[in-house]
Amino acid sequence: MTERYDKRRLKGKTERYWNNLRRNRGRRIVVWRMYAEEILPLEMACMQAEGRLPTEPCQTLILLVGQSIEPLLQSVWAHRPEELLLVLNQWYDEETTGENFASTLRGLLSLLPSERCVPDQYIHQEVVEPRPASVFGALVEWVRDREGVVIDITGAKKSMVAGAFLYAAYGDVPVSYVDFDDTSYSVEYSRPYGYASHIRSLENPYTAFALRDWERVRRLYVRYKFRDARLLLSGEDDDDGISAVLASMTKYLPSSTSAVEKLVRVLCCYELWDEGDHNQAVEIASSIENFEPPTVVSMLGGRWFQVSGTEFVGGLPTFYEDTLGFRAYVYDEMDRIERLINFNNDYRSAFLQASGLNEIVMVARMVELVDDDPEKEGLLCALHERTPKAIEIFSELIKPAGHIFRIGKDVWINKGAPEITVKITEEMEHWWEQPCVNPFDREDGWRELIYRRNDVTHKYFSVPRDWAQGALGFVRANVEYLWGPCSDGFRTEAMKWSELCNLTGLGEVLPPSLCK
Repeated sequence: MTERYDKRRLKGKTERYWNNLRRNRGRRIVVWRMYAEEILPLEMACMQAEGRLPTEPCQTLILLVGQSIEPLLQSVWAHRPEELLLVLNQWYDEETTGENFASTLRGLLSLLPSERCVPDQYIHQEVVEPRPASVFGALVEWVRDREGVVIDITGAKKSMVAGAFLYAAYGDVPVSYVDFDDTSYSVEYSRPYGYASHIRSLENPYTAFALRDWERVRRLYVRYKFRDARLLLSGEDDDDGISAVLASMTKYLPSSTSAVEKLVRVLCCYELWDEGDHNQAVEIASSIENFEPPTVVSMLGGRWFQVSGTEFVGGLPTFYEDTLGFRAYVYDEMDRIERLINFNNDYRSAFLQASGLNEIVMVARMVELVDDDPEKEGLLCALHERTPKAIEIFSELIKPAGHIFRIGKDVWINKGAPEITVKITEEMEHWWEQPCVNPFDREDGWRELIYRRNDVTHKYFSVPRDWAQGALGFVRANVEYLWGPCSDGFRTEAMKWSELCNLTGLGEVLPPSLCK
């Protein structure tokens, strides 16, 4: 007996079954029993022979019960569940309630072969309003800690399917459905031939397209967690080294992999920038088309300080001069400190960095007072090796106009510094005495800031938020007094996520909600 002959006979039996259903609308149960006992086993044998059934059984099968019983019986046969939940409408026609229909379906399920039959005590039922929220709520309550769950959505009302699909995405539960080939559909009877059915499964969209991972990448990015976002995209933090994001994009949207790779390069550039490695950051930035890195990377990248062995090499001899590069560095550092406070709650690091930055700005003030070019050049070279103590700088620079102090050997800097006499031309405004700036509410708050900075450096203790905010306010006031309040023209932040999606091309493939 050939496969073609089997299918031809099965097709005839199926059409006679459909005719019986038409003629016996009031006695459908009898006809359904004939289907379960005579046609269903042949259909499943045909599907089995052609490899159209799942290979592994499930522990719990959830059936959304519609008007058609055939795909429901096929699904139970195919999945071989240990436990079954029937989710039913309140009504199936004017006379048939959900409870009545469940009773009929239970009777038909009892006709399955013993190895495919679910004992009645393991068959449960839930009658719900045919609304997405009702189905979703019922599944939340019922599934809970059950494992090996599959939800079959074949034949149910669209509103019930919507609720089940939402739950499947929410609970990361596989979805199954009975499908058929278009060539196996009978126009005369408006039904598909059951022997040509396929038991298919839908991947959870959040898993299939790594939507949860993309949401996490976006959240990490906007909070400046560039390294974590990069590792998630590249798969370096996974045990198997495979990125779910790249795997999903390669499978479903292969043309998008270049966009993901471009995003990884941008994240790497931002990661290096955030770590202060402007030399490496500018190298990566130069390889990214139409990408504008933070200003400090563009201006100082390739000329920044770096360590070789135990020595500092490279760097800018003119770093402390009032150049655009120096300003870019200062503004960039202030915004980085603010992010440490607001995003990381890392008050210790913020306090130390703000205090250190304040000292750098005060050194720049000192350099400004040197008018003689050869002397200034010599001082800048010396500062490249060593800087004076912060408290000494403050002590001298806050004195009245006309005060004279000396720089040089055995005074402040003793490594190649020229002997320089500096005169205070204008008394510094006591901006540190402003209540909104002074972090320690005392006249010599600048001195207390230095003492506490030294304590935090050499001892480990908790730094409160107000210390970090106070130190940042202190250095901001210092900078505003030196240069004014305007920092326009300096890119000190990462570009907006929406702009980054447009730059990389991800805006063309990701859902709009993930590109905002």
